[in-house]
Amino acid sequence: MKLAVVTGANTGIGLAIAERFLEDGYAVGYATAGNDERHTGPLEALQATYGEGNVTHVYGDLSDPQIPAKLLEPFTTIDVLVNNAGLSTAKPFLELTTEDFDLTFNVDVRASFLLAQEAARNHMPKGGSIINITSVHEHIPRPNFAVYAAAKAALGMLSKALALELAEQNIRVNSVAPGVIATPRNEEDAEKLDPEVPLGRPGKPEEVAALVAWLASDEGAYATGQSYILDGGMTQQVVKLPAG
Repeated sequence: MKLAVVTGANTGIGLAIAERFLEDGYAVGYATAGNDERHTGPLEALQATYGEGNVTHVYGDLSDPQIPAKLLEPFTTIDVLVNNAGLSTAKPFLELTTEDFDLTFNVDVRASFLLAQEAARNHMPKGGSIINITSVHEHIPRPNFAVYAAAKAALGMLSKALALELAEQNIRVNSVAPGVIATPRNEEDAEKLDPEVPLGRPGKPEEVAALVAWLASDEGAYATGQSYILDGGMTQQVVKLPAG
């Protein structure tokens, strides 16, 4: 049985990705920042549905250099690593602090860097797939997202660099850049942004999970070093008012 480790697996996109891998017959490393009720979330329900032995809960602050090795220790071989855990910092640029900058980059970039490094060094001896969840703001800015967009752009470029360096180990690395996705964390913001999406609706976490599953599958075996935007056309709508 193949194994996928998914960070931030307790809610939203991460939960949808974890569940999709379980549906596809994978065992899942359900990775979260902590082990309290907020982080475990639907863990017991997933274990009851898919088998307790198929869902292993691992947790820790991934921006700590000591944690990635401990977190992956239960798994001899990993087939797929999905770096989904992240946070969004929304503030006007002139109000941002160095603490905002460090926290955002630690969670959104440094943690993915450290976990990908540990996985590639010690847990993917025959190759594998690393998928980093970035954001549409990897590619386009938004007011109040100066640090968040910069962090996601950094993670996107890290994906490309790792794809280049890890190809000889048969490890493929890609980014998935979701647009407006209706998750519990940003449901209100998603409704406000509907007019900015040509398809006229937010995306579903399950739609992101489907793209991740394809990238991890044999059907996606020739895909590496790319950022796959899934945004309902949002990045195409640069000028909203029709000409003429």
